[in-house]
Amino acid sequence: MNDAERKGSTGGGRSVVKISREFDFPRALVFRMLTDPQKAAKVWGPEGAVKLVFELEPRPGGALRIHDQYDGKIAKTSGTISEIVVPERLVFRSVTTPAEGAVPWEALQTLLFEELGPKRTRVTVLVKVLSTGAFPGGVDALEEGFRGGWGQTFDMLQRELR
Repeated sequence: MNDAERKGSTGGGRSVVKISREFDFPRALVFRMLTDPQKAAKVWGPEGAVKLVFELEPRPGGALRIHDQYDGKIAKTSGTISEIVVPERLVFRSVTTPAEGAVPWEALQTLLFEELGPKRTRVTVLVKVLSTGAFPGGVDALEEGFRGGWGQTFDMLQRELR
């Protein structure tokens, strides 16, 4: 399976990045690992970052707040959960400021949890970049960053599930 593939253009001239991974664990467990605040703090990327803040309120209108420190910088992400259907889907809008004073970027992210069997789950993340902010290289580079970031999250999730 291809872990990171780009999907066709959507409205507004933006594309949707699609990242998928399959796990040999039940859907309810995989969903909980990515939506329970204490568990999710251990697996949401990027890998190697120090989590200074991780807040996730898994309910419609709930807040998302993450401060990651890496490469000597602190990236701050804030967002709002717009939809959650246990154990099928999580949708949120996020804004990330990569460093103090930088222009933030914004994305709409959808996590889909597909049951492939009693102990097999496919997680698919769809990311629609809404604005690129100060991301060097524009939308293409930012989309590649989302592919890498979610790929690292999936790697950490796999290790945590074991």
